Amino acid sequence: MPSSMQTLFLIYDKTMDNEVRAIIEREMAGIPRYTRIDSVIGARMVQQEAATGYKAHRRNRMILAVAEPAVIARIAEELRALRARKGHGVRAFVVPLVEVI
Repeated sequence: MPSSMQTLFLIYDKTMDNEVRAIIEREMAGIPRYTRIDSVIGARMVQQEAATGYKAHRRNRMILAVAEPAVIARIAEELRALRARKGHGVRAFVVPLVEVI
């Protein structure tokens, strides 16, 4: 069933956890709960490890959050500012929410 809500997929370097979580927590009224997944490894890291045998210690985290578009827009604005300051380490994607169960 279509919804006006959106799903935020946020992938970031684990060293940025405090900054990213501060952004999310400022919007906790609009995002009462979210899911954080630790030790996320991107395809490039997997390829590099397979090619070299060297296992990088760098890992990402992922947050999945559902919220109204206005809340997502405020979070995205702060995330863009964070990425501009750091130059790397954070990506976000938004997709419409379609509830199936």
